[in-house]
Amino acid sequence: MAEVEVSSRRLMACYRGEKADRIPICSPVSWHPMRDIDREKPGGWRAEPDFIEVARLVQQHCDPHPLWSPAPPPRVFAPYSYQRFLEAPEEYIEQLPVERIGATRTRATTVLHTPKGDLRWVYDEDAGIETRWDIAKPIKSVEDVDRMLSVPQRFSPPGRAEFDAHRRYRSEMGCDAVGGVNINSMVAMLCGVMDYGQMLEWLLTEPDAMKALAEAWLARTAERVDYLLDQGVGPMWHFNGVERASPPMMGPKQWDQWVVPYDGAIMQRIKARDRRALIHVHCHGKVGTLLRSFLQMGVDSTDPVEPPTQGDIEFADARKIVGDRMVLFGNIQFADMEHCTPDQIEDKVRCAIEQGGKRRMVLYPSATPHERHTPQLLANARRYIEAGLKYGAM
Repeated sequence: MAEVEVSSRRLMACYRGEKADRIPICSPVSWHPMRDIDREKPGGWRAEPDFIEVARLVQQHCDPHPLWSPAPPPRVFAPYSYQRFLEAPEEYIEQLPVERIGATRTRATTVLHTPKGDLRWVYDEDAGIETRWDIAKPIKSVEDVDRMLSVPQRFSPPGRAEFDAHRRYRSEMGCDAVGGVNINSMVAMLCGVMDYGQMLEWLLTEPDAMKALAEAWLARTAERVDYLLDQGVGPMWHFNGVERASPPMMGPKQWDQWVVPYDGAIMQRIKARDRRALIHVHCHGKVGTLLRSFLQMGVDSTDPVEPPTQGDIEFADARKIVGDRMVLFGNIQFADMEHCTPDQIEDKVRCAIEQGGKRRMVLYPSATPHERHTPQLLANARRYIEAGLKYGAM
């Protein structure tokens, strides 16, 4: 497994713009550097020799994302905060028995029992593929918004003593501590409770209903964030899902209306309470027009900074916009990891490191595969790691 303290110092040196032994390198496959494949001996396609070889390279050379921590804080966001009930208390939620609907496919149904009627979330899952396909989301009508918001709210956080290990770790590591909390962005909540197309339409046609949901998210998220800050949680605050609002899905006016006053308010709340807090935003797509807004909101790092065609900006141009004020994660495309040759991957890694600036970048693939890894992808993953070590040394 990776050395925790070495990786932590490497990552935090990057945030401070200091020289380290090399750039941080994030895993290009679905294996975490802090796991041990030889001890765990996973089954299925992860037991195949080629995958085991790459997993060992990940364990030896890759660094965990800075959100990971050897002493993670207890969870305060409900299991369904993103999927899909706006922090409803658990006693209102019922998981029905899973149905088998095919040779490899199962269907899960979760019911939110509200004072004004039931809401349902349904998703399918295939064996061996680590993702879910939503079949039905809870909100389909304005009346469903009223039902969602009718659930009485009660925040029952873990006790202070349950944060002792995290506080102790953060104190011992000082400025090299990693880890923190994941927060699902407000727009991620909106398209979690309703279909994405419906969300985009309702932002224009049902602004009052959307604002009611957004204000509920802000109040409930702020309450939990304040409690986490009271417990000394940090330094990393990872915001996920805001790409649902990035161009061309939303324009600049909608971004200023639905992202800055919500995600931005929570970010500023965190920064005001903890001077060492670090804000990270995960955002796919066309972030070129958003980087200046990120700086204004207080964002310290973002991933995966995708070049065209999936994104809209090269690393060199992104660096010109943010200067040394932001750590850039990227920018190796998942499609390239699947289809390029190893020599092409090496060239892309070299270019990313040259453009990103060694002291303020993390080598990072735009995504990792959620199913069986092809021989081509595994060959490219080996070269990605080797090239990161070769060109990323300082």
